[in-house]
Amino acid sequence: MDNPIVAIVFGVLLIGIGVSMLIAQRKASRTIEEESPPDAERRFLQRRIRRRTQVAGIILLIGIMIPLGDSVIEWRNAVGTFAIYWIIVIALACWTGLLAIGDIVATRAHMANEMNRLHRHNLDLEKLAREIKEQQRKRSSD
Repeated sequence: MDNPIVAIVFGVLLIGIGVSMLIAQRKASRTIEEESPPDAERRFLQRRIRRRTQVAGIILLIGIMIPLGDSVIEWRNAVGTFAIYWIIVIALACWTGLLAIGDIVATRAHMANEMNRLHRHNLDLEKLAREIKEQQRKRSSD
């Protein structure tokens, strides 16, 4: 390409996003270690951090590959290599999308399970409150 500035700016933007995501996942990992949640919650959070770290790493890699492929490597005499290189970049972007979709689905499923658990707990508490009120009514009527 004659003007590599656009690719460089976009690559730097992606690198910045990837690095900030990696930093955020490192902080999340430390938080899990400090808070020590229950085992099931810990496993979910660790898997989520693993998925999001992969996404951050791939975004970082794409951020390096785009300006590299656009401005540094001479492609005029290597059309096949050019196609393979950009297919790899596109495949990495698609994999990032799949990881993001997987993260959304896993988080929604986890939240639905947690909401069901809280709802059951709420029902149990309401039942207990009704029983206590009934006992109080019986005592006051006696």
